[in-house]
Amino acid sequence: MNGIIFCLVALSGAAFAQKPPTNATRFFDARVAPILSKRCLGCHNEELKDGNISFLDRDSLLKGGSRGPALVPGKAEESALIRAVRQDGDLKMPPGPKLSPRQIATLTEWINRGAPWGTKLRPKR
Repeated sequence: MNGIIFCLVALSGAAFAQKPPTNATRFFDARVAPILSKRCLGCHNEELKDGNISFLDRDSLLKGGSRGPALVPGKAEESALIRAVRQDGDLKMPPGPKLSPRQIATLTEWINRGAPWGTKLRPKR
């Protein structure tokens, strides 16, 4: 009986050793990463860096490019990314069709949540 309890405790410890994805990580992976992958990474990647910014990692977005930080966590209205995708000013991104209102709302919500990063950001090729 003690052996069974020991095994159960050991197995439960191993399960907790890997961090489960948080709601914030799942939100990024499921809703934000697909938008960034499909509509941003074609130009804003490690090779091209249009506007001197890559969208492959959070630090690059926080640092920003020629127009300043793309992200101001918790403050979507101050984030260049949101101004660009709304296409209200002189910067209109992405080229081609404008993001849908739902996609813009998703990016806005993500930034207002603090712009947490996930695990599934891969450029579309």
